[in-house]
Formats: sequence, C-alpha cells, structure tokens
Amino acid sequence: MTLEQMQALFWTAIRWPTGVEDFLDQASVETRRAFAETFAQTPAFPRAARVQVYAEAYFWRLYEVAVDQHPVTAWLATGPPFHDFITDFVLASPSRTPDIRGFAAGLAEALRSHALGRAHPGLADVAAVDWAISDAVDRPDEVRLSAADLQSLPPQSWPGARFGLTTTASLIPCALPYSELRRAWAQEQPVPALDPVARTVVVWRQADHDVYQRTLGDPEARALGCLHRRGTFADACDAAAGPHANEASPADVAGWLRRWLGDDLVVSLDYS
Repeated sequence: MTLEQMQALFWTAIRWPTGVEDFLDQASVETRRAFAETFAQTPAFPRAARVQVYAEAYFWRLYEVAVDQHPVTAWLATGPPFHDFITDFVLASPSRTPDIRGFAAGLAEALRSHALGRAHPGLADVAAVDWAISDAVDRPDEVRLSAADLQSLPPQSWPGARFGLTTTASLIPCALPYSELRRAWAQEQPVPALDPVARTVVVWRQADHDVYQRTLGDPEARALGCLHRRGTFADACDAAAGPHANEASPADVAGWLRRWLGDDLVVSLDYS
C-alpha cells in the first residue's frame, strides 16, 4: 500500500460511526487484509483496539473544541444531549483543515435543523453568539476611530457621514438573554427558566484584544445595524426612530455613537 492509501484507510476507520470493530465487520476482504498489513498488534492489544484509541481521541478532541468555543450552548444543553449532537455534527462535518479552530464554525446552523435545536428554541442563536466571540479573537487588528477624529467632520456633513464598524463586530438576533446566561454560566449557576424573546446581541473585539458582548435595545440595534450595512448617519437616525418615528431621536443616536467610539466599534469615517 502507498502512504496515501494507508492514510485513507486510517481516516475511514477512525471516523466510522459505530467504531473500528464494526468498520472491520462490514469491510471487504481486501480492506481487512490491508488493515492487518498496516497496523501492528500484540496478544494483549489487538490492532482494532489500537486504532480505536485514535478514533476516540479524534472525537473527544473535536468535542472539546466545540465545548470550548460554545461554552454557554453546551451548558444550556447539558452533557448527554450536547454530546449526542456533537457526535452527529462530527459525522456530518468532519475536520477538513489543519486549523482546528475553524472546525465548529457551522455548529449554530447545524443546531437549527437538529432535534436538539428544535427542542430548545433559541439555543442555535446562543451558539451563534458563542461562535462570534470565538471568531472575533482571530480577526485582523485594525486602527479604531476615536471621538477626537470627529472634529474634522463639518456639521453639514453629518447626515451623509458613514461610519465603518470593525470586522470583529457581529450583530446577532438572539431569542434568549445571552448576557445573563453567560454570567450565570461563568458563576456555575443552574440553568434558569427561559422565555424566548426577540433580542439583538453585539459582539466585538476591542483594540486591547479583549472580546465583549452586550444585548442592545431595539432602537440602538437598528441604528448600529444600519451603520454595519454602510448606511449613513441619517439612515441610522431614521432606523432608530422606528416605523412611527418616535422611538429614538438623532440625539440618542449621537449618544450611542459616542459609546460605540469608546467601545472601539468604529474604524472609519467617510463623508466625502
């Protein structure tokens, strides 16, 4: 066998859903012969058991990555149900690159169609926020805009000004109170009773590389979302005001803008 063939055999064996022994039971005569020729054994440690060690290590490493990157999701789902979901996820979406940090990027989307996600409304939203926090760590560094940078903005240019947000920023619809849940998880509290309600969570990394998240009120969420889509300041004011034009004022948006600048959410200003 060539090295490539050996690697393919090993990869197939350790990913077999029901274990290496079952893989060999259903394998062809040629595959079982190749397996015997490739992997050593002793009377006390059969070759199938040896390869099974790698199979279990493969799964548990990916499981640990998923839990590490989705801590609140795993806490909400509790141990066995989350374990079973990750088993299904690993089978459907095996690791495909040497960078293991990207393995669980599709976990939130997988939850939306999985029995676990259907049984727990809002759990997939929590997973999306968990992932955004993990993903923000690896985003490129950027120079952030400060309040002093606004001094060059002429008053007449404010309506058409566009404020670019950091690429580490994500605005995520979340039906569960993520900020409260993360605090409860960090304090090792019991999972609280939850009623799904529409919310928006913003996740971003500050210039000091710390990642933050907070739940936004609806007017602020609409205004920040407008800027995230490269809308103008006037567009953001209209979005914040809402359908009846009375939920927030331009002064409110200006106040939020000061906070966004202080939070290192804004990286660019264009008013040309």
